[in-house]
Amino acid sequence: METENIYQVLNGISPITEEAWTDFEPLFEPLTLERNEYLIREGDSVDHCYLLAEGVVRVFYNKEGNEYNKTFFIPGMFPTPLTALLSDSPALISFQALIPCQLVRFSYSRFRALFSKHRCLESLLLRILELLWIKKERHDIRMVTNDATANYLIFREEYPNLENLIPQYHIASYLGITPIQLSRIRGQLARTD
Repeated sequence: METENIYQVLNGISPITEEAWTDFEPLFEPLTLERNEYLIREGDSVDHCYLLAEGVVRVFYNKEGNEYNKTFFIPGMFPTPLTALLSDSPALISFQALIPCQLVRFSYSRFRALFSKHRCLESLLLRILELLWIKKERHDIRMVTNDATANYLIFREEYPNLENLIPQYHIASYLGITPIQLSRIRGQLARTD
């Protein structure tokens, strides 16, 4: 992703002054992940923030050898383990590329060091955290109040075309159902369309 495109994405979230951008942009480091490569593994320490330019990253946790997908990140999103980053503790979840990915990363401590000089960057972080919290809360409520079909339809709306890019068992795991249940839901929807 070109830095001009990064600027447009971030400035669209919260306005960034030219002076702040001039100080922030040099922190960017490009990063490439191959399919199935890990960005972060459970237990890793985290000191960078990430912006996904291309690809798909899944977030999952492992319990007794079973993987449970928590969410997906698509271009323009920030696949960063926030709890580990903000609490300076090991990551409790893993981040894995499902298809080849292009990202930009930057040091969180160096980014925070710019806050006293550029309040707009602090506002940017706050707005990103607000948007992530809203998304998480809505998702959590839907997962316990909706049936699997409704959640699948919402998934398709929130992640257009993603079901054509990744294995169906990842989607089933995200929805908290089995691949067989997902196949039945897809079949029923196909018959009603």
